[in-house]
Amino acid sequence: MIVKVENTFKATGSDRCMATPLLRATLIRNVRLAASAAARASPRPTRPSVSALRQHIPSKQLFTWTKKERTEKPQEEAHLLCPTMSESPHPDIRARAQRVAAIAPCPVCLDPHSQRRHVAFECPDCGWPTHCSELHWSEDPEHAKYCSRLREVNEDEHDIRSGRDVPELNFPGMQAYDEAVSFSNWDIFWFTRGFKSINTERSRRLASKMLTYPITIASVLHEHSGLTHRNQRITPEGLRSLTALRSSLHTAGNVELTSLEKAEKKPIRIFILGARSESNLPPDIWNQIGYLFPSCVVQIYLIGPQVSLPRNAKRPPPDVDMDGNGQASHVHEPQPVLPLNSSVKRTTDLLHVYGVPSYTTSAGMNVSIYGLEAYYHQVHAQFAPFDPYTDVFFAFSPGFGFPSATSPPLTQMASPTEWGQDIPMILDTKCPLFVTGFSPTDVERDVRSLDGVEGVSGEFDWILTPGINPFGSEKWEVAEFDPRVMVKTNWGVWGIRGKRRDIRQGGKGKEEEEDEDDFEGRYVKT
Repeated sequence: MIVKVENTFKATGSDRCMATPLLRATLIRNVRLAASAAARASPRPTRPSVSALRQHIPSKQLFTWTKKERTEKPQEEAHLLCPTMSESPHPDIRARAQRVAAIAPCPVCLDPHSQRRHVAFECPDCGWPTHCSELHWSEDPEHAKYCSRLREVNEDEHDIRSGRDVPELNFPGMQAYDEAVSFSNWDIFWFTRGFKSINTERSRRLASKMLTYPITIASVLHEHSGLTHRNQRITPEGLRSLTALRSSLHTAGNVELTSLEKAEKKPIRIFILGARSESNLPPDIWNQIGYLFPSCVVQIYLIGPQVSLPRNAKRPPPDVDMDGNGQASHVHEPQPVLPLNSSVKRTTDLLHVYGVPSYTTSAGMNVSIYGLEAYYHQVHAQFAPFDPYTDVFFAFSPGFGFPSATSPPLTQMASPTEWGQDIPMILDTKCPLFVTGFSPTDVERDVRSLDGVEGVSGEFDWILTPGINPFGSEKWEVAEFDPRVMVKTNWGVWGIRGKRRDIRQGGKGKEEEEDEDDFEGRYVKT
């Protein structure tokens, strides 16, 4: 169009006088503006959207050929983590479902009708056998209160058996000498101890369940314990006992001992009474105590009739205890237990040393484990003499207040065939005894069982008041006799020690006053 305009001005000679340079430039500019307006008015091809372009981009771009393609898991796999227990792919879970169905009562039949019918219907939400029929399951309004917990337990049990990688069980090794450990709670302990990040609730439950036994021991004995005299958990008598133990557990620098120093130093003996499931923990779990106390030699004695032993453990020849009338005396036979954890490869049989089925194995450079399948009063004399500076007792959920299996009217604390003989012997040693419970009711029941027992009542001092254990397991444990009963291992902890009777002349003795001033100055005023 511009060319046509220019030619028009050249065509006629009469109008050549009008084609001045200024007018010519003005016309050409106006023509160009008109052409641009016409071009904008005409329709143009639309540009494809970003989403449309993404559909044509290949899934693998450059530099991504080394990455594995992500495959979405089918929705069915989410249900495999919580199947009904009778349909579980793991035989031990199916066996547990059979035990629950054989002894657990239906709550709907039991409460209003006082009829005892065993559970036969498995809840489709949690997978546990909970009622005798689907009708009673649908009529029970209380089931919704604990169904989510049962499902959580079912998922945890299947998760630990799924074969997945378990990074939360990769525990740290020796603690650096300039790094302090705090025992305030699980989170602070894992952080100051150097554990890998634990980001899910399921990982927390698993890690706390595995570590609750050794870390409960360490949290009570360690000088940085969260159980102190200031928060009224440790009594003055407890301060005296723990001061004696900590003077042996902690030395200058808290550095690892050499082989010669280990041979010359007196070991710290930790007696775990009535050991059951804790006796089947892998040795690496118990070695965490050695990492927290690197400047001492630790010997852990697992004593009880249900202690796990190696499959090839030697046993004495069977005999029958006879009473005065020539009749076989009634001895309570505990339920059989699982053999020792298969991860324990090297063990030494000690039947010839203690006279009862026993073994020993090494858990680390400064930790040794001893297992004795016997009641404590049967081997008490072989560990004498005792020293309050190096010896301490622990009992994890011992059931002091439960009815005795041999004498139902009595509690296990009062029964002469159970704890009735053991506790007076322990109090006579003047060494601390720390006890845990799986619930507030269990702790109160065990404490009340101490009253009125000969040799126990009035013969002990409180060293740790009953209360919450910050290092109890966060995983729920379901009772097979009633799935509605759920507890947490080592929920609470308390401690006692045999009563000391000092000879005083004219009031408090001079030596006792100096000891109390020294203890208070070290642990209370600082």
